[in-house]
Amino acid sequence: MRLIACVLVLLSFVAHSLAVSATGQRVLALVEDGPHEYSSYFDSLKGRGYEVTTTAPDSVDSDTLFKFGERMFDHVIMFSPKMKHFPESMKPTVLVEFLRNGGNLLVGLSPRLSESWRNFAREFGLEFGERDTMLVDHFRYDPASDRGDHAAVLVGSTGDAPLSGGGLVSNQAVFSRETLSLQDPFVFRGIAHWVGPSPLAFPLVLPPSTAYQTDVPKITFESMSQWEASGIQKLEPLHRMENLLTGADAYSHDTKASLVSAVQLRDNSARVVFVGSTESFQNGLYDNSERPKQRAVVDDLTAWSFQERGVLRVVRSAHERLRASPDDVRPDYEEKPGVSRMYRIKDTVNYLLEVQEFHDGSWGPVTETLSPQLSAVMLDPYVTVPLVPENQNHSTLYHANLRLPDKHGVFTLRVNWKRHGYTYIVKNDVTPVRPFNHDEYPRMLSSSWPYVAGALSTMIGFSVFVTLWLSMPAQKPTSKTL
Repeated sequence: MRLIACVLVLLSFVAHSLAVSATGQRVLALVEDGPHEYSSYFDSLKGRGYEVTTTAPDSVDSDTLFKFGERMFDHVIMFSPKMKHFPESMKPTVLVEFLRNGGNLLVGLSPRLSESWRNFAREFGLEFGERDTMLVDHFRYDPASDRGDHAAVLVGSTGDAPLSGGGLVSNQAVFSRETLSLQDPFVFRGIAHWVGPSPLAFPLVLPPSTAYQTDVPKITFESMSQWEASGIQKLEPLHRMENLLTGADAYSHDTKASLVSAVQLRDNSARVVFVGSTESFQNGLYDNSERPKQRAVVDDLTAWSFQERGVLRVVRSAHERLRASPDDVRPDYEEKPGVSRMYRIKDTVNYLLEVQEFHDGSWGPVTETLSPQLSAVMLDPYVTVPLVPENQNHSTLYHANLRLPDKHGVFTLRVNWKRHGYTYIVKNDVTPVRPFNHDEYPRMLSSSWPYVAGALSTMIGFSVFVTLWLSMPAQKPTSKTL
């Protein structure tokens, strides 16, 4: 029995070490209609090592996500845009708690999305259009996938067109270099949204400048196998013009238009991805061999949302005083060899930060240039210096020498590195900084020379005056004759 237990523990350790995701392999997929339409996408997840459980929203149990306080799944996929009410075990508060416990969420929506989904997206700083609105582009659409409504929008490279064709945001933490190098566009059929000013939310796929969002056109099917749509030749927006979402909004400074957006939680960097097209995951577009970028974009979005890419972790941090010589020691209450409990003003601190990146199923050195910084903070940063990387065998070691300011108090040695697409690196080391002790000041301060010179000049002047006064001959008094 002991041998069997040891073998099971060893197998679990090997499986965890070879995991494709940094957080786990268990995936729960909530599919509203037609799970078979996503068969190719789910088969690709299973082929990469994920354990996919597919169910309907009305079939989930009360302990689907949590059981006895433990998280039962590592990732949740929700392809249920028409769901009017969230199940009790999947309501927004439970989903937020799932994210706070380290889970990840991938949401696929469509023009048929319900008001519940719009309210849920607002919690993350995203504003989707109203129900039955979708993205339309009369200049850039795929004739092979078009149904007469010009809603099969081509997103990506458009050659020498004067207006931008949108496409992927150049973020190598989310998309691979191979995906970013593909020049052919991909098809998007769905709904767009606005990204608010939240610093935790950022767009991943931008719409073309010639696209706009309007009512879903009425589609009719001709007997000659031709799709037609009524009212397609004129622009009739659902809202007022100032509320109309267009592709040009993707380049605004305050509220950006986006097709796919992501959010990373501030505390644990859990990831949420909102995709405005469930058709991108269905077999019709996912298996489109004529457009290889179609599958590559979906796979990269899934890999990033499941924390396969852009995952960082802090292994350790250390700091100590940089000594001038081996004899430069402090009292025992302050420091021991290699450990500093307290610093003195104007000390030089040697700071080390060891970071690892999850890449290809294992932890190793950081592959990209991160450029983190170290700050000595007391309410506000007093000193900030860059951290210089040095690759080791299994990690990257960042180090810096920081000279403390001429200010005593409780300081925080802080590394606060946050970039879109990467796990946040936040490390705080609190340490007190004391002034000079009474016996640590030099015997003679250079700033006291003017006062010493003034005292010496006064004494010398007085001595000269007394010497001259005493050495002067006495004068005889003159007598007057009356």
